[in-house]
Amino acid sequence: MNLLEIFTDIKNAFGGLWQTKQRGNSLEIITPYATTNNRFVSVFLSKQGNDFVISDGGWLSNGVYEVAIGEETCFLKILYHFQNSFEIKQIVNAEGITYYYLKTANAIDIPSKLFDLTLFIQNIVSVSEIAFEDKEEKETKERFVSIANEYLKSFTDKEKLKLNQFLIPEKKDIKFNAIYNNTPSTLSLVNYVTGSSNFYFSNSISKANMLFQMADDSSEKTFIKSKVSIIDTSADGYVPDKLASYLYHLEHHTGSLLVNWSEKERLQSILN
Repeated sequence: MNLLEIFTDIKNAFGGLWQTKQRGNSLEIITPYATTNNRFVSVFLSKQGNDFVISDGGWLSNGVYEVAIGEETCFLKILYHFQNSFEIKQIVNAEGITYYYLKTANAIDIPSKLFDLTLFIQNIVSVSEIAFEDKEEKETKERFVSIANEYLKSFTDKEKLKLNQFLIPEKKDIKFNAIYNNTPSTLSLVNYVTGSSNFYFSNSISKANMLFQMADDSSEKTFIKSKVSIIDTSADGYVPDKLASYLYHLEHHTGSLLVNWSEKERLQSILN
């Protein structure tokens, strides 16, 4: 039984409001279940040896659901509770991204395990968003978004600049801090990278990585002229020695141009 045949069984089990997208050797299954911040949950199905693996694709760790997996003791206790309840396993890859997953050798078990992982993701996003908002991190992000937005508006054509914009508005799955239409047929994607601590800063880098990779897999790929990451060098979480490997990956694996906020004038030649 191949992955698409299994997906047909899933639709028969849960209804027709499910979609798929092939991602290499994995099948992204876009569920009709939304998080508390209105993001539809995706899970990823792959075959590894004799086992079927259902994972979150690293999206919780990467910040795709626009929440941070915190390090607070109370939050971790809740995380472990849900992991135990749903029997979720985890693995960390070479880039430090955590993948939450379930696996089974029996195709008949896939719909129930997929549903369990979906509920796990919903619960973790809810807890992350509601119970453990880090005031310092929130203020750091809001401050940088505000000053970066104002700077971009100071030298760009306001008709060409879109802030807090989805790459494909009707799909609402890939959002950038700014999208600049250099010409009618080319655009630049802009991510702001910041954080009040090393943890939040590296998480911000990981999120930028994922968004640029998703853009490269999208129908808009041919229109992308440049990918730009604006690095908040004034943030408390900016510690170059600890972030060097993350920034190297962002630059060399996604083709993103890294622009330090201390050298923000470079943006004028990049975007215009």
